[in-house]
Amino acid sequence: MVLQYCKDGSLRDYIYQSEKHINYFLKIDHLFQISRGLLYIHKSGKIHRDLHSGNILFDNIPYISDFGLCQSATNNKKQEVYGVTPYIAPEVLREYKYTKATDIYSFGILMNEYISQEFPYNDIPHDHILTVNICSKGLRPKISENTPKLFADLITKCWDTKAENRPTVKEL
Repeated sequence: MVLQYCKDGSLRDYIYQSEKHINYFLKIDHLFQISRGLLYIHKSGKIHRDLHSGNILFDNIPYISDFGLCQSATNNKKQEVYGVTPYIAPEVLREYKYTKATDIYSFGILMNEYISQEFPYNDIPHDHILTVNICSKGLRPKISENTPKLFADLITKCWDTKAENRPTVKEL
């Protein structure tokens, strides 16, 4: 497999190596491009299953990468949980079932991380206790006070506890 070299690394690298605040217009554009990539994946009948800032590569524009866990959206079997805990939807942590809505949850976490420029749950160990708090107590990352209400509302909808309440990627 041959891939394009992305000189800016991952979104995580891009965020944390940026010495200055990344302007909102650029963030909006990047998030829109990521959502369009996710729309393409979902329209293809697939689920990414491992969407997080380490799997978004940058070379002036974002690219969704690491399709190693990608699978058919029609696969309803229980499966092992893979991925980075802060980005995994509660229903996956509880039931081990991935759907398109689980990618939307991950996108909401990613969106909040990019807007706030803070890694999700950066002050909490990523362990079993975090998993329990996400599933049973509805714990979510803090939304920065500087986040415009429109984005804060969208982030909150994306990581809603009930998968059926989350927007579709088309609605993003």
